[in-house]
Amino acid sequence: MSNSSSFFSVRDIHAYYGESYIVQGVSFDIEEGEILALLGRNGAGKTSTLRALARVDTPHLSHGEIHLEGQPIHEMKSYQAAQAGIQLVPEDRRIIGGLTVEENLILAQVEEPIGWSIEKIYDHFPRLGERRNQDGITMSGGEQQMLAVARALARDVKLLILDEPYEGLAPVIVHEIERILMEIRKLGITTIIVEQNAVAALQLADKALILDMGKIAFRGTAKEVLEDKELRHEYLAI
Repeated sequence: MSNSSSFFSVRDIHAYYGESYIVQGVSFDIEEGEILALLGRNGAGKTSTLRALARVDTPHLSHGEIHLEGQPIHEMKSYQAAQAGIQLVPEDRRIIGGLTVEENLILAQVEEPIGWSIEKIYDHFPRLGERRNQDGITMSGGEQQMLAVARALARDVKLLILDEPYEGLAPVIVHEIERILMEIRKLGITTIIVEQNAVAALQLADKALILDMGKIAFRGTAKEVLEDKELRHEYLAI
């Protein structure tokens, strides 16, 4: 039975890549405006869980329920989940080559529902405004990450899902992305973040979920994880 009283509710989801049983009975709730850090070692099932939540074709969700504001998401295709307000920013960013920064943003708004205006995006991401006429894939990794986040906000986002937003970025750029994510937090956008830099994710988050071999090893507050050295060492190697 789903708990539709939560803003975002996940109940006992199981997912497979081919024959591999990757996500094994994951359940959690997020309230509106909260940030959840989804953590674990490599191979723990974090990205597979995110993809299942965003209804990406692989992995295959074999069991469980996902509700956003009481609306069942688990039977939807990825484009339907996006229309419902779930926006995934994948690790590889998926910037469309041959299109300028602005064209990438405009393309995100071709279909309803539309989120932030292009000008509002430039207000919050001034660097993108400076690069608006540049081919998106010729920008630095950090700038591409900004564009990927901005493109999600160009849709009517209810749940923002970030997969490794700091991956491969120089420390100075990580700081800039952190600033943007803090701003998103202030705006009350509900967010799930998967990040190998666990401390950075935990400092941003309200709640934490640690996966180990596709199962939940810990569910609680981000503060609890930051303060528990044994837990961090056992499951996060930090």
